[in-house]
Amino acid sequence: MKIGMIAVTLLASGCTLATMEGFEAIAPAGQRVDMTGIPGWQDGDFRLGGAQGHVRRRAVGATREWSDDPWGEVTQAVVARTGTLRFDLSGSEIDGRIEGRCRYGRFEGRQQSGGLSVSEPLRPMRLACAYRVDGRDAGGMDLSGIRPLRPTLAAPRLGTVDIDGTTLTIESRHAMTNGRQPLEAPIGYILSDRNGSVVGAIETNGTGTRRLILPRGAAERRAAIAAMVTLGLFWDPGDTD
Repeated sequence: MKIGMIAVTLLASGCTLATMEGFEAIAPAGQRVDMTGIPGWQDGDFRLGGAQGHVRRRAVGATREWSDDPWGEVTQAVVARTGTLRFDLSGSEIDGRIEGRCRYGRFEGRQQSGGLSVSEPLRPMRLACAYRVDGRDAGGMDLSGIRPLRPTLAAPRLGTVDIDGTTLTIESRHAMTNGRQPLEAPIGYILSDRNGSVVGAIETNGTGTRRLILPRGAAERRAAIAAMVTLGLFWDPGDTD
């Protein structure tokens, strides 16, 4: 559950951008590559190393409100946050062309009285994608919010990506380097193979740039690129406003 209008994020000028804890430890396992030029608006071009891509994003919000309070002091609502993401990427980094088509959504319940708003997730965030490689259907990705195993500030997510029969597990990461408490929203994600070994990672913090660690193996690399480019471009709606 989240109490609105209480927690405020303060960004002071000149502060160092927060980084994902453990990112540097994973780096020797793969190849460090940056996504750059990520547009701040709906559509635009970006780069993954030497590969060139284009993205098209649409976000939708809808609120259904009603009140069963005879005094008219408490308003209840269901808030939906949904959207789509489309991208294509081609170049030497992927030895071909990858296209992604994705949908995402989450729903929250809200009660508001005066200036106090209390929200809680009704249906956790889910992101589902289908991918094509060099013009043929190649697989997909499914990522969802999950219930944490123990009390935590973090809202964890878990999923898989499968490209041409290569499956990787995707897990969100919420700990900042030198941070005392985890973040509610992911600061990044790690990707693991069938044996549980971490083979890649992406740090999703920042604006126009993302740090990636790509697997060196060709099959795992293509699956990781599809997933991480999606996560790097994704307009994350969070679990609640």
